Amino acid sequence: MPVRLTARCVRGLEWVLAAEVEHRFARYAADDIRLSERQVSFEVPRLRTGLLELRTADDLLLVVGTLRGIDHTRAALPELSRRLTRIDFDAALTQLEDVRTLPSRAPTFDVVASLLGRRNYNRYAVEDAAGDVIADMVGARYASRNPNAGRRTGIGTAGAGTAADAADTDFTVRLSLNGDSVEIALRLPHRPLHRRPWKLDTGPGTLHPPLAAALVWIGSGTSPLRVLDPFCGDGTIAIEAALAFPEAKILAADLDADRLRNARANAARTAVAEHIQFVHADAGDTASGSTASGPEPFDVLVTNPPWNRSVGASGALVDTLDPFWRRLPDSLTPDGRACTVTEAELDIPARLLRMGYSVALAQAIRLAGRVSHVVLAAPPGAAEPRLPAGLELWHERAIKAGIVSPDGF
Repeated sequence: MPVRLTARCVRGLEWVLAAEVEHRFARYAADDIRLSERQVSFEVPRLRTGLLELRTADDLLLVVGTLRGIDHTRAALPELSRRLTRIDFDAALTQLEDVRTLPSRAPTFDVVASLLGRRNYNRYAVEDAAGDVIADMVGARYASRNPNAGRRTGIGTAGAGTAADAADTDFTVRLSLNGDSVEIALRLPHRPLHRRPWKLDTGPGTLHPPLAAALVWIGSGTSPLRVLDPFCGDGTIAIEAALAFPEAKILAADLDADRLRNARANAARTAVAEHIQFVHADAGDTASGSTASGPEPFDVLVTNPPWNRSVGASGALVDTLDPFWRRLPDSLTPDGRACTVTEAELDIPARLLRMGYSVALAQAIRLAGRVSHVVLAAPPGAAEPRLPAGLELWHERAIKAGIVSPDGF
């Protein structure tokens, strides 16, 4: 019997994730790929460890059941508890062990609930109601995320922990409440996929790794030879590019010496550090030459420039990034392209168009509550950019399905 999985992602990039699922899991016979807001669901014949290789997903969940008739009233909580006893969590945990090992006795777990729509209860009430029931059913110890967990009653016979315990549990149950339905799932990896094991050294405004992976794919297409990131920060884009294209040469630079140290430390935790050249340089200083030229032109620029929010611009670009965009064509091949993410209020697509760039994509996304633009563009005189074929197809499908619009969501 096929296994149903749900992958979660950044709002506005559902189509990128769907394309990655189709491309990466073709060998696993991924089928029935469906898009909805902030997620992509699909089926595979069975679970494999390779399913944890998704780069543009925030999380990956094993769907174990759906309940109906759980409404917005407080009376829905005891009904939820009663209905959860019909779910075969033991069988689901056995499936989970096809991917990773769980403790043989008394594992710990937490519950994460997401609620759409107005309700007469909060997420913690849902999580604790479910946690107590599941603890009794599978003989596990429930670690509550509720900040008032210590004052709770009705603790499951297998025991309950505190909010602090939830940071390090053996498995996670996720409940997604939408309307009167509840999707029940188990997190497939031990930790959410967006928590890269190599990304331990970070600073303000550090880039979300799945978004970095999406930028690399959108900008790079099939197989770039040389990739430039002149605002590399903690190295997220450069590392994701090296992981996606191990044969590529990647130049990553930053003016902030502390962030550059973070980037080098993060890269050192991977097997691709030797493919990345880190340079201390000002992206707006033509005298440095390190980021603007190099011995050969670059096939693609993939970058997250300073927004003057968490991280302010500095050096030669402290007032505006416009000089950088004007000089960028000199650093790219005739078919070169640029892929970037910037805050929507900055309206970078319009700025680039005024400079003569052609803009193939200006997709709005929402991350951490802020709306940003993912932009794919080519400098004046360069070949007009296009999305890679697989991405273009899924972008069209997402627009047709109403998940995104041509420039928003």
